[in-house]
Amino acid sequence: MIIDAFVHSFRQRFPDLTGVPVLLALSGGSDSVALLHLMEAARPLLACTLRAAHVHHHVRGDDADADAAFCETLCASLGIPLDVVHASPLPPRGTSPEAWWRRERYRLLDEVRSAKECRVVLTAHTRDDQAETVLMKLLRGSGPRGVAGIRRRRGTVARPLLDFGRAELRSWLESVGWPWREDATNASADTPRGRIRHRLLPAVEEAFPGAGGHLVAFAEALAGDEDVLAGMLRRDGVWPEPRRGVPVAAVGALPLALRRRWVLELAARLPLTEPPSRTQLEAVEGMIGGRGPAAVDLGRRWVLRRRGGQLHLSPPPCDPFPPVPVRVPSETPLPGGFFGRVGTAPSDATHGTWLRPGLRDAALVWRSPEPGERWGSSGRRTVARALARAGVPAPWRRAWPVLAADGRIVWVPGVSRQTEWAGRPGDGVRAELEEPWRRLDKS
Repeated sequence: MIIDAFVHSFRQRFPDLTGVPVLLALSGGSDSVALLHLMEAARPLLACTLRAAHVHHHVRGDDADADAAFCETLCASLGIPLDVVHASPLPPRGTSPEAWWRRERYRLLDEVRSAKECRVVLTAHTRDDQAETVLMKLLRGSGPRGVAGIRRRRGTVARPLLDFGRAELRSWLESVGWPWREDATNASADTPRGRIRHRLLPAVEEAFPGAGGHLVAFAEALAGDEDVLAGMLRRDGVWPEPRRGVPVAAVGALPLALRRRWVLELAARLPLTEPPSRTQLEAVEGMIGGRGPAAVDLGRRWVLRRRGGQLHLSPPPCDPFPPVPVRVPSETPLPGGFFGRVGTAPSDATHGTWLRPGLRDAALVWRSPEPGERWGSSGRRTVARALARAGVPAPWRRAWPVLAADGRIVWVPGVSRQTEWAGRPGDGVRAELEEPWRRLDKS
């Protein structure tokens, strides 16, 4: 019965994914193991080419190693190709560990998806995960975007188990004798989600049977509204950046419902742990209307400011960091949320340049500029002054990543490269730097 229901749901929710290669995110827990077995059982009907990937975070010691070994054994028994990819257990300084691990997990999964030419990454979020998320967002005062919960489809990620409950999936696994791994941290009620999962939601369900399903349906309806309004914003919205403000009048001319979602859309591009709360949304509304305040912290010290008739986005300050060695090719998370690439294929990163092929043989590092360090062939101006002239926000200048080879800067992102290191497109080494936010014109 559950296989038939899964096939029906998959075809209805993701008609474009039948018959295509897909990558399944396999943690070893009951939800992802159930998704793996369901996709395998449904293979004759869905005709999807299935492979799996396990992200090893190296955070839980022997238990994490055992999770990876379990996934390898399981996939080998089913004849499903598995990629085990490894994430650094140490997030860059100045970032939230949980948020950084989550971003790293999705980044690594998407790398495997792209390398193996899969259409999407399938994750095993369930109806219970959705109900917990919606309730937690409501209680934290999140706005509509947060309360809309987990999306069924976002970019190259799809979630085919949102119509199924965790207990239903576990009962099915037990009935056919398929084991899974238990993460002890999921049984704890010490975290906000743990308290909702083990205490609050069961009490709500006991008092109001079916409440979890109602929360899920509410999130689904709200997500549809949010998608429509997001489309209107893409057409009519203007967006501040760390280097460029926008007229207050242009934002103030939007209808109230769109103005609030404008704030949420802006915040979604920032490395925040939570969307702005109702209180923050009301404060921004007051700022746009001229009633104050002059600035609103959207979270993690990303501040929206009103200066005269302009709205400006101010990033949090970053601390200088010591040299980080670089290989070619490499993708390197850097302190403060920056992300450097050297020798990879060109992307839509914020900054990019081509350097000569000899860079491959040099001792490369990403690092912050040294105080008073000079830049350019004349050596007359400092890196700090060059960054200021290029419009790099003041809170970032002391920690701005530069690429150095054999002890000398070869590229200051956003400014220029050293002339003698200039390369030609397609015939050199590509270097890129991504700032710790996403430009709104990228999506």
